[in-house]
Amino acid sequence: MSASTHSSATDVDGGESESAKIEALFLIRFDKKVGYTISWKRTTTPDISLENGVEFKSLPSGLHSLQSDLVYFTHDGYAGLSAFARGDAGAEERNANFVSVGVLARRDGQYGRLGRAWLIAGRLEKLAAALADDAEAVTPLEEFWEEQTSHTKSHGEASDEDSKEHSRARAISTVSAVTKDDERLPAYHPALSILRYIDVFGPLVFRLQQAALLRKRILFVGTPPVRLMCDFVYILSILSSLSARDADLLFPGTESLLRLPTLFSVGVHDIPSLERTGTDGWVACTTDEIIATKNKLYDIIVELPHSPNQKISIRTSDKAQIKASQRDVARFKLLHRALFTLRNASVETYSDTPDSSEHEPLISHDEISAQRAEDEYNESYDDTIVEPSTWSRLAYAGFMWWASAGERDAYATSERDAEREIMGDLASHSNVELAVIAYFHRLSGQFVGGLGQIVQRDDEGDEDGDDGEDEGVVLDRAELSGLGLDRWSEADAAFVQEFGAVWFGRQVEVGGGGVDCCGLRVPLL
Repeated sequence: MSASTHSSATDVDGGESESAKIEALFLIRFDKKVGYTISWKRTTTPDISLENGVEFKSLPSGLHSLQSDLVYFTHDGYAGLSAFARGDAGAEERNANFVSVGVLARRDGQYGRLGRAWLIAGRLEKLAAALADDAEAVTPLEEFWEEQTSHTKSHGEASDEDSKEHSRARAISTVSAVTKDDERLPAYHPALSILRYIDVFGPLVFRLQQAALLRKRILFVGTPPVRLMCDFVYILSILSSLSARDADLLFPGTESLLRLPTLFSVGVHDIPSLERTGTDGWVACTTDEIIATKNKLYDIIVELPHSPNQKISIRTSDKAQIKASQRDVARFKLLHRALFTLRNASVETYSDTPDSSEHEPLISHDEISAQRAEDEYNESYDDTIVEPSTWSRLAYAGFMWWASAGERDAYATSERDAEREIMGDLASHSNVELAVIAYFHRLSGQFVGGLGQIVQRDDEGDEDGDDGEDEGVVLDRAELSGLGLDRWSEADAAFVQEFGAVWFGRQVEVGGGGVDCCGLRVPLL
C-alpha cells in the first residue's frame, strides 16, 4: 500500500462550519453551604435542562487544587466545554473562589465530536478568570451570549434537508477538514496534544489503537488537569476512525461503528448512564477513582501516571495487563525517529567551520540525528510493557542463524520495509499532527484492506467448493505479518480473530503456518 494512501483522511473535526453552535451558556459557583450551583444560565430553548448534571460535569474531582483547567464532557447529546478558574477570597470562602464558565454546543455530523467548542475555549478561560475574582459581575456573560446567539441568527439555520445531505456526505468521507500541510491547527484544538499522547504511551499506542478498533469501552483514569486526558480521548477516537473506503469492505450494518463514540470527562454522577450503554464501545476519562473499581463499566482501563516515577498501565477489566508486541516496539522506534527529526529539524548537530566546504564530516548529520533519536528512545524504554520473546520466535531466530546467515533476517527486513512504506515521508511534513493522524489511518487501512481481501478470497473459494459448509477463515502466521501484526504474538492473533467477528461477521482462526528457508519448510507453532 502506498504511503500516500489515506494521506488526507485526517478526520479532524472542524472546517465545514464557521463556528460553534452554542445552545447554552452557564456559570457554576462553589457555595460552601450547598456545594456547586448554577448561579447564571442562558439556553436557546427551554427544552435544554442543565440542573443536576452540568455542575458536576463541569467541575470534576480534584480541580480545586489547580488555578485553571478546561473540561470537555457530553450532556443530553450536546458537547460540553467548561473553563475552571480559582480566585482569591477571604477565610469565610476557604480563601478561594471556584467558578466554571461552560457551554453546550451542537454535536453532530456538521459540528463534530466537540461541537467545535474549542474555538471559544480561550474566551471561556478569560471569562472564568474574571468571574473568579468577582462572580457577581456577569455583564461579560450577557455580552458573550448575545454575541453567540446573534452570530447564529445572522448566518441563519441550515434546513433539515441540508443537514441530512451534509450528514450523508460526511458518512461517505470521514474527512471533516482537509487542512493543508503547511497550515497549523487552531489554538486549543485537542489534536495539538498528539505528540504528548505518543510520548506518554510509547509502543502501547498500537495496543490502544487495537482496542479502539474493536470498539471497546476504554476509560482513562488520572489526576487533574483534565484537559490533557480529554485531548487523549479525542485523539484516540480520531486515530481509530475508519474511512468510507474501509467501510466498503466491511460487514453490512457496521456503518455506525466507523467512529468510536467519545464521552470525554465522566464522574460518579455518570455511572447510571455508563451502565445503560451496556457493551457499546466508547472512550472517556475520569478523575474519580471509584469508577475504576467498577470493572463492569469498562473493558479497558488506562491508568495515567500520577508522578514522573510512576509507569503507564493498561489493563483489561479482569486486571490482565496489556503489553506491546515486539513488532510494536520496532514500529514505534521508526515513528519515534521520524518525530525526533521533525522536532529537531532546526537544530544543527555539528558546527559549520571554514573547512566544512572542503571536508565532509566524519559522521553525517542524518547519522548523528538517528543516534540521538536512538539514545532518547533507549532512555525511556520500559521492557515491563512489552511482551517477552516467545519460544517460537527464539527457536526460529536460532534456526535461521544456523541455516543461513544470508537469510536469517529476511522476514525482519521484510517487516521493516513494510513499516517504512507505511511511515512514508512523515518527517518531511510541516503539520506534524495531521501527518501522524494520516499515518495511523494508513495502518488501519492496511489491516482492514488486507483482511478484507483474505475474507473475499475465502468467500470465492467457498463458492467454488461443493461442500457448502463454512469452516471460517484461516490465516497463517505469514499472513498475520502481512496485515501489519506480529506473527509471534498471541495477542495479535486474538485481535484479528475478534476483529473478523465484529467487522466481517466471520470466524477467523490463525494457524501455525511456516516459513521457507533454504528450500525447507519450517513449521511455526
